Parts: sequence; C-alpha cells; structure tokens
Amino acid sequence: MALRLHADRHTGRRPGPLVRLLAAMLLGLALVGVAPRAEPPVTIVPGVLTVGLNLPSAGFQAGAVLPDNHVVAERGLEIDFARSLARRLGIREVVFVNERSFGRLLAPGDKTWDVALAEVTITPGRRRNVDLSAPYLRADQGVLMRKSIAVPKSLAALARLHICAQRGTTSVKVIRERVNPTRAPSFFTGLELLFDALRVGRCDAVVLDAPILAAERASAPDRYGPLAGRLRTNERYGVVLRKDSPLTDHVDDAVRALLANGTVSRLQKRWLMTDLRRLPVLR
Repeated sequence: MALRLHADRHTGRRPGPLVRLLAAMLLGLALVGVAPRAEPPVTIVPGVLTVGLNLPSAGFQAGAVLPDNHVVAERGLEIDFARSLARRLGIREVVFVNERSFGRLLAPGDKTWDVALAEVTITPGRRRNVDLSAPYLRADQGVLMRKSIAVPKSLAALARLHICAQRGTTSVKVIRERVNPTRAPSFFTGLELLFDALRVGRCDAVVLDAPILAAERASAPDRYGPLAGRLRTNERYGVVLRKDSPLTDHVDDAVRALLANGTVSRLQKRWLMTDLRRLPVLR
C-alpha cells in the first residue's frame, strides 16, 4: 500500500501540515498493519512456557533431571514439539520440568507448569480433571516381548502370558477389557521400572502405546524380543493443561497449525523410525 501526497492539479497548492501529518500516520498504520500484533498469552512465568514432562520415554522425551526437577540436555519428539508450540504462541523461552508420577500430570488442581506432554491419550474421564488440546498424534496399543519367548499370533495366545503395563495409562483398560489375561497382570508406576521388568524376565510381554514401544526397542534392541503386533485403538495424544486454562484455546490453534504446516509429520519421521502400520493386528 503506497500513499503519495500530490499537489492539487487545479490550484497547484501542496497539502498543509495537518494533512501531511494525517497521511504519515496512515502510512505508519499501513506498514505495521491496521490491527496491532497479538501479545503472547499469559503464562506462569511471563515470557516463558513451562512444560511438564514424565521422563524418560525413548524417542519422545529424554534428558537429565536436576534436584529441583528441572530438565537439561532435553531431546525427543515432544521436546521439539514443545519448542515449536512455544514459537507458534509467540513465546521465546521454554523451560522443562519433570513430573515423576504420570498420574499427577492428570490430577485435578493447580499445576506448576503451563502445558504438559507425556504421550497422553485423550479420554472423557481425563477431560473431567484437566484440559486436553486438539490431538497432535494418533497411536494404537502395541505388544513388546521379552527375549526367548514365542511370539503370540492372537489375543488368545497373548492372554496366556504374564502381561505388564504402566499404571494409570489406557493400556490397563485395554488389557482388562480386550486381552482378558488368564493370570493377573503387573502394573508399574514408571516406564523405567516397566522396561526393566521386561528385560529381566519378570514379564512376558508389555502392552503399551505402540509408538513408545517401537522407540524403546529401537533405542536398545539387544534388551528385548520383537514387537509382536498391535491392538487397534486409534488413540489420540493431547497436550495437558490445567482445567479451564486460559491457554487452552491458544494451544488448540497452535497444535492445528503445526499439523497443517507439516511440523508434526517431520518430527515423527525424525524421532519415530519404525513404520507401525506394518505390525500385524492381533485379534
């Protein structure tokens, strides 16, 4: 948009000082846009997006946890996703903090972080306690085997094994309602304990989100047996926020934008190298 001040063609007079001042103001508006630039949304620490994690999860989030629960040397799909989210929100600085209990991420009440990422499946029950954003990733449940055990080809064969899962996850419901194991499954509070139990043979198989299992096995293939297959659940991961957070609408818009511009797809290709669509579906 260009504004020019011309002399009146009939009188030859130049516009007066007031007219020139108004024109300069209009030109300034034209250069910056009529609407002022939106301010970043309000966060717990102004100008900082504080992100809650639940370390570790191979491929998704890893790092070193300091005594005050701050995370350094952080890396993974959800780490990069959080930084992209912050940029989309107009926030320059991102700080990561670890929440040792997955269940506390989803508990009602105030939070010490603005948003949390921990491969959290969106469910109506969880939405009663916290806000969950528009989905950023889809996932089925998967089955990872311990070494030196026959791979089950059906749910009936899987049901005869000693199955383990992470406490508080949707995997617990899937095991009870879809697999219906013949012996009591074991549940662990964290992924490290869960995968250690599989590695030393306390479990025959772990049922958990297929992308998490694929990333874990890719990071240490000598520790585990094969991925046996998946149980089709079409779960969707969402960003966690405290209930009725003023950030929720902003985060929803940012997530949809990052999906539309290909950011999420690029992060999946970088961090999750297994093509889960090739895994057999256990029925």
